[in-house]
Amino acid sequence: MKLTYILILLMLVCIASLGATRYAGDIFQIAPGVRNQAMGGTGLTNSTSLSAGWWNPALLASGRVDQGVDLMYSEHFEGLLRQNQAGAILGNRDKYSLIINHLSINEIKLTQLEDPSDSLSNENRPEIWKTIGNNDVILYGAIGRELGAWTSIGIAPKLAYRSLAEHSGYAFGADIGFLYSKRAISFGANLRDFFSSQVLWENGTYENVLPNLDLEASYSILFGSFESPKRVDIALRSQIFADDRSEEGSIQAGPISADLHAGLSFRPIDALAIMAGYDVDAITAGLSLYYKSMGLDYAFKADSPDGLGSTQKVSLNYRW
Repeated sequence: MKLTYILILLMLVCIASLGATRYAGDIFQIAPGVRNQAMGGTGLTNSTSLSAGWWNPALLASGRVDQGVDLMYSEHFEGLLRQNQAGAILGNRDKYSLIINHLSINEIKLTQLEDPSDSLSNENRPEIWKTIGNNDVILYGAIGRELGAWTSIGIAPKLAYRSLAEHSGYAFGADIGFLYSKRAISFGANLRDFFSSQVLWENGTYENVLPNLDLEASYSILFGSFESPKRVDIALRSQIFADDRSEEGSIQAGPISADLHAGLSFRPIDALAIMAGYDVDAITAGLSLYYKSMGLDYAFKADSPDGLGSTQKVSLNYRW
């Protein structure tokens, strides 16, 4: 019976992707979470992140996530794209997550000819017509439920308001996540935009978001004395797309492409975590500092071969 449900779900995803618009859901791919970025863009099995609900809503039912609030600021591509985030994980036995993501690109200059009615010439050159900005505000919710002693499932609905140049619209969708975690080994999966999310524009047009599948496996190592334990976490993630992203993805196989991510975290003492990773085509690194219930996270992603520049993220969080 379970196999039948899986086959039906896969068929629905394939049907939905037939009318999907490429890049329509890119705003949903810009991930929250500083620790996740520092570990190479991994997080489907990372219960230490306060952005766990975005990465895999099933983590909220694992019993390992903390309650807390998190404020993040990020500059992507050396400041071209700015990201502000506020997130919280609440609830005692049944936890849920709320995240607000704000993405902005400012001071975009539009040009037109000095005399728009005439053709381009030395006497009729382009000039700056006006300056505009692009803004996206995205609200994510997430909740998880246990399926068994080692397994859980979760769902994460999302709603976005888009203001691009002189156009605006709304987007909505949902992700569904799964987690298996037993002792030191964890496996996570997240089917993003599983029913083909929609982007509706004010002029009546709409776009379908192409679903994609996230898979991740991780392993944790504890060593040292009981009074001063040390921890190492290793994670490998692959995000699989049902379209040709040969110029962007790590792997291409016909109509299927995939992005590869890997992360490593070492916590030598309770107050410090050191992280590093590989994010598709760039090296990442970061630090987490803890003092009682307060935490400070920093992540850096080096320049990638596309020439768009580096990315930096910093966040302040409080847990209880």
